[in-house]
Amino acid sequence: MPPGSSGLKADTFIKRECCKHTTLSKKTKKDFHMRNRLCEVLGIQKPIMQGPMSWVSTAPLAAAVCEAGGFGVLCTAAATPDFIEQQVRLMKEKTDRPFAVNMGLHPAFLPEEYFQAVLDILKREKVAAVHLDTLCDATMRLDESFARHFFDQWKEAGIKIIAKVFTVEDALTAQRAGADVIIAKGWEGGGHTTMQTTMVQIPQMADVITVPLVASGGIADGRGMAAALIMGADGIEMGTAFLAAEETDIHPRAKQAVLQAKDFSTVEIGSSCNMPCRQLRNALTDTVEKLEQGLSYEEAGSKVMELTTNSLRLAMKEGEVSQHGAVMAGQIVGMVKSIRPAGEIIDSVLEQCRYLLDTAPAVSLR
Repeated sequence: MPPGSSGLKADTFIKRECCKHTTLSKKTKKDFHMRNRLCEVLGIQKPIMQGPMSWVSTAPLAAAVCEAGGFGVLCTAAATPDFIEQQVRLMKEKTDRPFAVNMGLHPAFLPEEYFQAVLDILKREKVAAVHLDTLCDATMRLDESFARHFFDQWKEAGIKIIAKVFTVEDALTAQRAGADVIIAKGWEGGGHTTMQTTMVQIPQMADVITVPLVASGGIADGRGMAAALIMGADGIEMGTAFLAAEETDIHPRAKQAVLQAKDFSTVEIGSSCNMPCRQLRNALTDTVEKLEQGLSYEEAGSKVMELTTNSLRLAMKEGEVSQHGAVMAGQIVGMVKSIRPAGEIIDSVLEQCRYLLDTAPAVSLR
């Protein structure tokens, strides 16, 4: 029931109803905790997850997030088992805190032989969780029997399951299949996009799922985190906010492209391939837009795939950000203004969030 209906002041309502699963404590600027059920499930101090980003979310960044009390995620989408094992071992050299390995929950990315090879690595290295991206194909819904086949084996190995979804239906399917955490990603986010905004998704999912819920897409500071908690989330996932982190191992020109971006610098392309993605506008996106506007999706799809193959690597590793490369970023990219340590980014978000929740304006709706 909204504050105006019950006569409660806004700050009372926020603290009593929306953030009842979250406990805030602040000792010093360095020792800032925000404990809730997401932290308990994942074994972390701060309910902030670092989103997986191809060619970005490697061990240096993910480990820095873990060391700062958050939850780091290695992006290993379609990577070879050898590369995954290398990254996992590098993570364990840098941190003894829990982290996840990201995988695409899609038939094209999880053939049985590949799955078993990666599962062996996760079990052998005692990786805490898998972070599953179900957003690989905008036309598909998550199939429960398909999900259970993999979920059951992860759970038997003691591996937590984090499922990223973009519909209430998929959230419920993932929960029934055994997901320990649900991430709802909104249309504002970078990379693979969804059809609804974060503000639309979170309240609807919070009403029906019982496992911890994480808000993703369009969040880069404490204001976004406070809003997510108020809407019913247990934590947040940020990707774009970490693109310019000191520990992010990408080409300097890619970081500069992020720092120079503004609020309207991103564009969504790739619908013709059923894989719409949000990225910084450049010559590549202009070409793809023209193709998708001038041809049928069937005709455009193959051409778009050809143009965009290796575009992420070109931008992130070779610094080709203007013509043929792709810098995936969300709509909040204009809020990323400086290069900072990942830990500083996390603490600034938490401190601002805490301040806002503690000092919510006492506004009565009449």
